[in-house]
Amino acid sequence: MSPLSTVDELKAALAELVSARVIGFSRTVNIAEVGFARGEVETWLHAQCPFRVTRGESTWFGTVDMAYPGTADADPDEAYRNNQTMFDKRARQVSERFQSVEYFVETATLGRAGTITLVLTGSIVIEVFPACGGPIEQWRLFDRGSDIHYVFPDVADR
Repeated sequence: MSPLSTVDELKAALAELVSARVIGFSRTVNIAEVGFARGEVETWLHAQCPFRVTRGESTWFGTVDMAYPGTADADPDEAYRNNQTMFDKRARQVSERFQSVEYFVETATLGRAGTITLVLTGSIVIEVFPACGGPIEQWRLFDRGSDIHYVFPDVADR
């Protein structure tokens, strides 16, 4: 188990994402994943809480989309097990777009109660909304291959 992080450590880790290129979206079970490239460093955000990607007034996709199959005729449980939900479909589409058109993090904000707001070029926004009252991990940020993980909630300050 990773040690939980202080608010200052979380803010500093998120600040490192400014100017990072967003390289893709995916999921593992019910964990939304966002990849970032910072030079040779690959950083990942894992959100175990509500998450969404928006542009303007339009939600492109979010964690609730994991409950719905990617096609009208698919079984929801089977779609979830086989990564064929609306979340998976939209995450793949957006990831493909992000491979052909580069999008970068312009601002990274840690808000109240662990919310994350990442504003990207093109007015795209990635939002993470912790929604659990207990000391259960809501999100984590880490560099691939590193033992250092930044984890919310910050129980050290409670």
